[in-house]
Amino acid sequence: MQRFFTQLLGLSFLSLCLANMGFAETKPELPQDRITHVTLYRGQAMVTREIQVSREAGNFEWVLEDLPEQVVSDSLFAEGEDGIEIRAVRYRERPVTDEPREELRALEAQIMELNYSIGYRTEQNKQFQENLEYLESMKNFVAPTATKELSHGVLNADTLEATIRLIFSQRAELLKETMENNKALHEEQVLYETLQRKHATLTKGASKTIREAVLFLEKKKAGQVSVRLNYLVNGCGWSPQYTFRADEDRQRVAMEYSAVIQQLSGEDWSNVQLILSTASPGLSSNGPALAPFYVTLQEEAIIQTNQSPMVQSRIKQQVKDIRGRQQQANNDIRNSYNRGELFGNTLATNSAAMQLQQLELNGGKAVVQTLQQMNGDSVESPSINYEISGTVSVASRSDQQMVQILQTDLETEFYHIATPVLTSYVYREAKLKNGTSVDLLAGPINVYLEGRYVGRGEISTVARGQMFVVGFGADPQLRTRRELVSKEEDVQGGNRELEFKYRLVVDNYKSETVQLLLMDRLPYSQRDSEIRVTFLDSDVPLSEDASYQRQARPRGLLQWKVDASAESENEESFVLNYSYRIEFDRSFQLASPSGNEPEFQQDFEQLYRENYRR
Repeated sequence: MQRFFTQLLGLSFLSLCLANMGFAETKPELPQDRITHVTLYRGQAMVTREIQVSREAGNFEWVLEDLPEQVVSDSLFAEGEDGIEIRAVRYRERPVTDEPREELRALEAQIMELNYSIGYRTEQNKQFQENLEYLESMKNFVAPTATKELSHGVLNADTLEATIRLIFSQRAELLKETMENNKALHEEQVLYETLQRKHATLTKGASKTIREAVLFLEKKKAGQVSVRLNYLVNGCGWSPQYTFRADEDRQRVAMEYSAVIQQLSGEDWSNVQLILSTASPGLSSNGPALAPFYVTLQEEAIIQTNQSPMVQSRIKQQVKDIRGRQQQANNDIRNSYNRGELFGNTLATNSAAMQLQQLELNGGKAVVQTLQQMNGDSVESPSINYEISGTVSVASRSDQQMVQILQTDLETEFYHIATPVLTSYVYREAKLKNGTSVDLLAGPINVYLEGRYVGRGEISTVARGQMFVVGFGADPQLRTRRELVSKEEDVQGGNRELEFKYRLVVDNYKSETVQLLLMDRLPYSQRDSEIRVTFLDSDVPLSEDASYQRQARPRGLLQWKVDASAESENEESFVLNYSYRIEFDRSFQLASPSGNEPEFQQDFEQLYRENYRR
């Protein structure tokens, strides 16, 4: 019987071992990742990490633990190739603390002992002070008592002498102990401060924050696939540097164009494909929309009282300040994530542009001359990318689930839109038709063009069969500008007439002709009897688009459909000239609202939504 149980026990143990060998769950291999691409902007960089995932098919979570300190937490997004789907990407931070070393423990014990000793000596000083105060009270007692006894003839000289000697000796001893205690206390305090500094040095970096990207992935099949994690980092940038070299015969000049890179993102970029860009790393793909330019009448004397005479230098500074605010608003547009931010920043750039146009309307000869001189000035630099050949090493120093609803192709019409009164950039837009069987609810979008990430934005709710517009970012090979050609002033009876001529210019650096919508605006007033604005002529007829003629044209907005020839700039640039006249009571002067009035905002928002469907 004992032999039977022994055999049974052996078989059971063997079965358990085989079960453990055949069915134990192995720890999955962590995927490898490395930084492959970096697009470096002037103050940030877009970093791409390529992750090689070698796991069985299924759903799983992967954590990247070493995101840099300067990562922009809300900039993370991921892309996967065929065979893997990104369900969500989340950013999180996790504090960690190193285990204290033996040296640190000993140091903390010494600091604690010193702290106790300093406290004890401080209390000793208090006791010494109390004892001295008691001896002082004894001195004040002995002198009156001796005087009284002397007057009665009963003074005991020996007792008095002994008492006085005792007080003096005790006082001297207390003073000596106090001095010694103060010296030791000072030494301990100095040592305590030294040990505290040493403690701070030893514990520096012991407590830190780990920044992680959490990816929720669904792998369709077994095998190795790639996932690309993208994020923005701060603390880096670049600036250009040139060297020109001329030969001895002065027939040739060699130029060296270098980039001075600042890299303090918190991670090293080793053997990466590097792109240097002068563009803004803003994530919004939409450009500014053009608002009507409202004008009213105001007493001229009031305006003159509020405006002191301006010399050309002051006018130039004023124009530069306005253009600076306009440029800041345009930068904010490129960093707008939701429709509210985009609309607010669009209001800001329109408000700045209105101030410039008001200078054109009300300015005298000095103002007009200054504006004409500054026609070619622009605070917006061109957007250029430099792809560095080979690989480069530069040392350094937020949960979402995605479920696919449908996938389909939409009817689209691509075009370029230029509004030089607002910006020198020419933006790409697509008019799409919702040809699906469902309504598209309002929400954020990510936009790609030719495999490149353009930016993100937001659409309003789109019904089935409805058209809507999506922006595809600025085209770096197109530029536009608006120039004031002339301003003529005349008085007809009791009215003042102002006639303006403008030139709209488009530079096309592409190798093909580009069709675009060129837009500008006239002053607009709801009081036609007081302010009469007349569009005179233009080189190209205004657009006959029914939507434009119905919604925008009555508000003074101008739109032309034009073609910009390939590789045209300077003298070969596309040029459109137009003119208009404005008449009003000569006892008044034109004024424009600031752009913050509720009625202006409501009207512009209605036009913005109806015309642009954003």
